[in-house]
Amino acid sequence: MTYDSYGNLTTAGVADYLKEKAIFPADAFLTVVDLHAVKESIEGFVNLIYHVYDQTGKSVVMKQMLSMPRFRIEDEKNNTVEDSEGWTLDLGRMRSEIATLIFWNSVYPGISPEIYLFDEPNRIIVMEDLMDLSLLRFELCRMVKHGHFTEKIGAFFARNLFYSSNLHLTNYKKSEVERFFVNPEYTALVPFLFHENIGVSWEREMIPGTAEKRAELVENPQIKAQFRRLEDKFLNDRECLIHTDLHSSNIMISATDVRIIDGEFAGFGPLAQDFGRLTASLTLNYLSWFGDDTQSAPEKADFQAYLRDTITDLYTTFQTEFRQLVEAHREESYSLKTLDVEGYLTDQLQNALAYTGVNVMSRLANRGICYDLLRLPEAARLVPTLLGMDISKELLLNHRNYTTITDYTRLLKNLV
Repeated sequence: MTYDSYGNLTTAGVADYLKEKAIFPADAFLTVVDLHAVKESIEGFVNLIYHVYDQTGKSVVMKQMLSMPRFRIEDEKNNTVEDSEGWTLDLGRMRSEIATLIFWNSVYPGISPEIYLFDEPNRIIVMEDLMDLSLLRFELCRMVKHGHFTEKIGAFFARNLFYSSNLHLTNYKKSEVERFFVNPEYTALVPFLFHENIGVSWEREMIPGTAEKRAELVENPQIKAQFRRLEDKFLNDRECLIHTDLHSSNIMISATDVRIIDGEFAGFGPLAQDFGRLTASLTLNYLSWFGDDTQSAPEKADFQAYLRDTITDLYTTFQTEFRQLVEAHREESYSLKTLDVEGYLTDQLQNALAYTGVNVMSRLANRGICYDLLRLPEAARLVPTLLGMDISKELLLNHRNYTTITDYTRLLKNLV
């Protein structure tokens, strides 16, 4: 059978499809691996993802967006559907992902997988095989260090910001580019980040022992105000093309390569959200070692020092690359001639740290918990979780006091 009753390719149908599209020759012997069945491959719930290769070593990854979320399909099979509306997925997210990956490869060649085929009617993308790379999140949880990571991501952040914003584009050109990258799924994370977040809501359950500290967050009017400000900025500050969900499970890495994947929610917004999402991922991994008893104290301290250096280098590389771009193009633009570069970078840092607070808290509840904490026994998650809540509160209330990234890494160093 090539397609199931929902119009999704079956594993058997994948091989026929790729031969029909001439991705592989008709006589190729193909091995098709469903990556949802492979440990550590993916976390998503809206795509079928297959790794396909032939006897010569040629390989691709094929993604098909499901006609409806995976959990809805399971609910229908189990006759547990509670309502019948609001569950279909918009193809615009797939079109946006393709355009975004192509654009990012233009500003930083090789930062995203190459696209071989986009079949919109069948909701299918065929792209470069990155199976030799690992997800950054799992590398961090194995204490694997990658010194080249910050050099590439920091430089990419600077180039993406510069070339997709008013720093480089005229107002007319930027408005045209924004329209091209309109994505109906850009706001998909808004409920998760700003409405159900443990910092402002009791909706999502947490492990025992967190209620008292959580109340300090939920009942704090200043924190509520910061959430409103950051949500408004996320929705209305169309600064540049951002990923929106750039945590460590959307970055693939090897000893020599770094790739950004899954830009399905990308759109124009504040760079500070991408910086905050990634900084939160690194922070959550940092905190997880306070609950890990599988490694020695010196090993944990050494890796935490590496994480602090990684955060510092990420921002430092971004700032260095950004200054160089401004200097190289200053004569082309009046706005660049008058730009207060250091003030601009400080504002970027402070907003990024505020978003770090939001994003850390978004991954502490039982639903949506990050793998860094999920890998720990539940009782061992308490200390990292409480520390995450403390850090988030500090960043939301006092981010304007942080003028360098080392102010933040010093905060991490002084924990416990």
